[in-house]
Amino acid sequence: MITFQRLALLTYTCMVMLMCACASHAQISSRTEKINGVEYVLHTVSKGQTLYAISKLYQCDINVISAANPGADQGVKEGQIVRIPKGSALAIQSGRRTHEVKKKETLFGIAQMYEVDVNDLIAANPGSDQGVKKGQVLIIPSPKPKVEAAVLNRDYFLHKVQPGETVYSITKKYNIPQEALYQLNDGLKDGLKAEMELKIPGAQPNGTPSGVLPPPGDGKVEIKGPVHEKEYDLALMLPFYATYKDTMESRDRKLREVSVQMMRGAMMAADTLEKYGLKANIHIYDVLDNKKMIAPLIAKSEMDEMDVVIGPAFKEPIKELTQWAKQRDVHVVVPVQQPATILLQSPNMSKAVAGSTSQWITVARHIYAKHKGANVVMINSKNLDDMKSVNAFKDEWKVLTGDSIMSECVVADVATFSVKEKIKSGKKNIVVVPTNDKKVINAVFRTLGEGDIIVFGNESWEDMESISVSNRNKYHLHYPLTTYYDLKDPQVNKWLDQYRRRYRSEPGKFAALGYDLVLFYGMGLRQYGHDFPNHMSEIKAKTIGDQFDFYKTGLESGFENQYVHIIGTSEYEETQVNQ
Repeated sequence: MITFQRLALLTYTCMVMLMCACASHAQISSRTEKINGVEYVLHTVSKGQTLYAISKLYQCDINVISAANPGADQGVKEGQIVRIPKGSALAIQSGRRTHEVKKKETLFGIAQMYEVDVNDLIAANPGSDQGVKKGQVLIIPSPKPKVEAAVLNRDYFLHKVQPGETVYSITKKYNIPQEALYQLNDGLKDGLKAEMELKIPGAQPNGTPSGVLPPPGDGKVEIKGPVHEKEYDLALMLPFYATYKDTMESRDRKLREVSVQMMRGAMMAADTLEKYGLKANIHIYDVLDNKKMIAPLIAKSEMDEMDVVIGPAFKEPIKELTQWAKQRDVHVVVPVQQPATILLQSPNMSKAVAGSTSQWITVARHIYAKHKGANVVMINSKNLDDMKSVNAFKDEWKVLTGDSIMSECVVADVATFSVKEKIKSGKKNIVVVPTNDKKVINAVFRTLGEGDIIVFGNESWEDMESISVSNRNKYHLHYPLTTYYDLKDPQVNKWLDQYRRRYRSEPGKFAALGYDLVLFYGMGLRQYGHDFPNHMSEIKAKTIGDQFDFYKTGLESGFENQYVHIIGTSEYEETQVNQ
């Protein structure tokens, strides 16, 4: 009997033999490497070999190779190592559905076209979360089973769509799966429009303050064992480099400082929780970017007492921790930026920091709500690192406006690139620049010219020294932030003073993050015990720099915080503008 794995191996072997016979001068590498769960063939570039030639040699779409090797689309050099996603050619030949990307298509639009979850689409096409290009061939995963009839056959009530609302915001508001909304409303074949009435499954919320329905079916996180305890144990797994003996690189020193600040904030939160009557024991663990560190750690008997784990900060150790956490009903909190795919099939996990997609969706909604009628100009750097943000904004803008009406300025050559011709005199102009490329950013400010202009940039622009104070003020610079100190808030200033006195140092934003995470999840345990994942939108906690607005990313997946502060500049002062 030939298994699927053996059949795939035979197919691959035949393909390699055929290519070698046709091109004896080009050698297929047998070296492989596994990165973030994806296996790659490591190919060494030969003299005169191009990326196109490599794609033909391995029968792998050139855009797939480009996505796996940032910068490779600008050219490869002799001796360079190029990673080839090993499964790309095989998966296409194995009879699975594929889709060739057309001009202006986005990952989100393709997922909707085939009625599959965008996270599943990303998982089937490693590297696609960095953006897709025309001509790229995507593997389309099998759609998830339809929503159970029990969900659809319940009573329903009508919701009148308000201007600016989206399918995403409506399903989050009522805590229902998107599939249920589409099936109950004939697939929303004409799109979502203001004033239309939607059928919402479930009983009328009866005017409750939150307006949130209990999660239908298996959307509810199952809690085993006792719900409440007398005291709780929270683990903080961060890279402290406590026993690191080698000379530390700049990145490692920065990570250690971040971890120390988060630990200090966490300790202050434990003191605050005690005032509310909750005993929170904070356990500190030094976990670096090494998945081998997790096995001996979770083998410790003390780990059986953990109720919440905050960390680790790296993807591979998180993945190693996930299975252990599932078996013990331990909630894992991802405290730093990670791809949304990390939440797949992890209902006991939450991502506490809004990712770039959520940030730019929030920016799109803010511009739509606050600057109706403005001339919106999208600066598209075409960098793979920026495409996820560009597409998130464009897709949300299309949903909000019912069209993709905006000017797009594609950066082909920074030296000749100019925004000036896109600016309209006598009208408010919104220039959207989702990039960290300093050359592109400098070109934007150099060529903006005069007019009523507001520039929206990335989160990293907060501390970008290359953007002058005068440009920040002249163009009313706006950017999204996940953590923000409101210095007009007396409680924030009181907390900052307490931190300074206690640790004799200045608190950065990660000190606030450590405090806010422990306080939020601690208050969740105080209010709802281990059942807090089913009440994420109801947890009350007075945080310092972070706010939490969680939504469940799928029936069997975890929660992502979608709250984003938008900071605007006016008269040389920066304030939050989306309160």
